[in-house]
Parts: sequence; C-alpha cells; structure tokens
Amino acid sequence: MDEFHIVFEAPQAGQTKKKRARLVTSCDHCRLKKIKCSQSRNSSKCEACSAARVACRFHDREQYFAERGRIMSRNSPPRGGRRGSQVSVSIIDPMREHSSSPHSGGSSASSSDTHSSSRYTPGYGYSMSEPWANMAGDRLAYMSPTQETWQAANTFVAPAMFPAAPKVREHHDPSLYGGSSDVQGSQRSYILPLFDPQYPDRPNATLMMHFIQSYFDHYGSSFPCMAYDETVKQFLEQTLSPLIASGIAALSAWYSDLPEVVRRGAADVSAAYCSHAKKALLARTPQPTTLETLHGFILLAWAEYKRARLHEYSAYVKKASILSDQLGLSDGSLLATATSEYEQTVLRNTWSVVRQLVATMDTWAA
Repeated sequence: MDEFHIVFEAPQAGQTKKKRARLVTSCDHCRLKKIKCSQSRNSSKCEACSAARVACRFHDREQYFAERGRIMSRNSPPRGGRRGSQVSVSIIDPMREHSSSPHSGGSSASSSDTHSSSRYTPGYGYSMSEPWANMAGDRLAYMSPTQETWQAANTFVAPAMFPAAPKVREHHDPSLYGGSSDVQGSQRSYILPLFDPQYPDRPNATLMMHFIQSYFDHYGSSFPCMAYDETVKQFLEQTLSPLIASGIAALSAWYSDLPEVVRRGAADVSAAYCSHAKKALLARTPQPTTLETLHGFILLAWAEYKRARLHEYSAYVKKASILSDQLGLSDGSLLATATSEYEQTVLRNTWSVVRQLVATMDTWAA
C-alpha cells in the first residue's frame, strides 16, 4: 500500500501583503481604556477625556493620514494648470450626513447634503473627483444653539498689556516652503515642508491634521463659528479652502510641538501661513461675498493679534464688519434664510465673534 504524503501548502507565503491602515474613530485615551468615545458637541474633546481632564488626541488617525499622504504623493502625477470643476456649497450640516452610529467601522462617509442660499455660498476650489480618504463614522460636533455669547471675551487684553511683537524676518528661510535637512546646524534629521509640494497653495497635508486638532483645542470655544468634524471632513475630501486652512495653521503654530514648527520657530511659521492666507485673499478679485471669506477675515484678524500687529488686526476686523453688513448678518436678514438649526447656530456664533472683535478694537481707540 502506497504511503500517503500530506503536503501543507501556503500559496500566499511568498507574497508580501501589507495590512491596510484603518482610520480609527476613537481617541488614544478611549482606545487605551477600551471605552466608548463619544464626541462632545461643543468641543474637540470627547466626553471621557473632558471628564478625565486629559488631552484628546488622535495620533493613530494622524499617522494613518500621514502615511496615506505619502502614498498619494508618490502615486499621484503632478497637476498642471487650473483645477477641475469648482464646487460651491453653502453651510453643510454634519447632523444630516451621518445617520449611522459614530462607531460603525467600515462605512464610508455619505455624500454631502448641501443647502443652497442665494446670499451666501462658501466656494471651495478643490475638485471633488480626487480620491482621498473618507472618514468613516465622523464624530458629530457642532456648537450648541444656546452658546450665543462669545466665551472668551475676557481673554482679550488691553493694548498696554499686549506682548512685544516677535521678531519676524521679512524674507523667510527657503526651508519654510520646502523640506530641509539642516534647519539648525546641530540637527540633521529631515523635516517636512510647511506647504504641500504638489499643491503649494495649501499647508502640508501631513501637518494639517495636527493643526486642525490643535486649533480646536485652543480656539474652539473662542471662535465657535466653525465645527470641528465639518472642518476635518472638508480637509479629508480636499474641499477645505486654502484661506481657511492657512488661517488655522497660522493660529495653531503657536501651540504646536511638531519638529517642523519648533525648529523653524513658531513666529516664522505663523508669519509664513499668514502670508499664504493673504495671498489666497488677493487671488480672489473681487473678493467673494461669502461666509467663508468672513471666516477667513476672522482667522486672519486673530492671527495678526497673536503676532502683535494691531494695525493689521484692526484692518481685518473692519473688513469682517463690512462683510457682515453686506451678507445681511448684522441686521438678521441672513439668519432668516437659514434652513436648519445648524445653519442658524453657525450664523449666530459668527456674528457674535465679529461683534466681540469690533468691541475689542473700539476699546483701543477709546
């Protein structure tokens, strides 16, 4: 009787399969504790991190997007000329876009439900056809309608108390706009450029997730006119305008611990992003009368305040006030056209921020 030979085959043993990274929806603290991560509606912190008084970080998600950004940079051919079709959308309600549970992994984000308005249409100049990661199970976060007052009114300081202006070079180091292996003589490790090499009109995608998180950690309650999850969603879908992205980066640079910021200096990095945001405004001639432009004025005003440039701060506050009148935000006519509670909240909070900025500017003249 012939002997039976049993052979164990592993057809895929010689293949190198790399497990695809999964976009996590729980913060690092909740993943460590193995508890449910429920996003608070008026903060970038989840409920568990707020109760524990710890930082709400998403390092796993940032690493995922950084890796994806590197892959996209290698595989995507450089774009030439103008972008594809321009997309104009109004305020997007994230509550209407996510009907599934925030923790149902594997589902992709649903298509955007836009609400058109004849008086405000924040136009975003990125092609929606580009393949970028969809954020599965976005955690819903937007400002509460009862939060009408500007929470950080007391954080403003009198002009006499304002810190001395940091020394910002007029001609920035080339490494601000490109990668460098020798920003400081004693440190030879490579650091990323501040702006995307393929799309130089916007901040580096690998750094931007950190900037968004840092912005809402430090400014979310002070400027409740922007929603955390909606900002993240627009960034992942490449619909976040260069104006808003550069404004967020300019403010977040002061609190960033990234080597790309620390080695260059927060003042120089903030100045570089401020300059880019201003160029984004000048590129729009005439400047569109949109809510996005108003938010850009607000971000630039506060960014100049942080840089101790009071004249520029006042100039952008005046522009924001004039644009508010043109939009019908000051007399309430724009608020009457809102089709959802979310839109009303965004408009109400935006007008509250503008009034507070104007009041602060007026106290200096008094």
